[in-house]
Amino acid sequence: MQRLSLIFGLFGLLACNTACVQAQDQQLNTTSEVEKNAAGWTVDKAKTTLSFSGIQSGEAFTGSFADFDAVINFDPNDLTNAKVVVTIDMNSANTDDAESTNALSGKEWFNVRKFPTAKFEAADFTYLENDRYEAKGSLTIRGIKQNINLPFTLKIENGYANMDAGLNLNRTAYKIGTGMWASKDWVEHSIAVKVHLEAQNNQ
Repeated sequence: MQRLSLIFGLFGLLACNTACVQAQDQQLNTTSEVEKNAAGWTVDKAKTTLSFSGIQSGEAFTGSFADFDAVINFDPNDLTNAKVVVTIDMNSANTDDAESTNALSGKEWFNVRKFPTAKFEAADFTYLENDRYEAKGSLTIRGIKQNINLPFTLKIENGYANMDAGLNLNRTAYKIGTGMWASKDWVEHSIAVKVHLEAQNNQ
């Protein structure tokens, strides 16, 4: 039985030709210099992880995305003007199984040639309590945009931020896994997404 894994939410793939890779690079580098200069935080990518996990044919699988671009404007004392935009390279996903990773590029899954990136955008933030927040925004995968609520914890010390977030996504909402793969008998519909982010304040 072919073992196929998924990635979300926030996401990944390998079967691109040279032209596709060039298109992805161009799309990921569209953040203007003005946006970069205005961003309040620089992400430490070496210490930041975007991972996912689920159940395939009764067995757990895990994976992660290695490449993304983030513009973060966030001041805990000025949530009204907070904004986050994260663009994820869908060609950078890796799972715990090489066959599964390769399969993700097909039309039934991420269709990476047509949809090389995923994007998370949020401009509505609420402080809850004890370093806990919630971001209301949208996640776009395969060209399908869905509203999501992302709970997260945030600690800032000496201008350095540690953020952790997690939520479950339904892969069918993004038409990931079509045809025979649409059934949860092959891959469970619910995929857990976790984010650990570390960043330095630019100010």
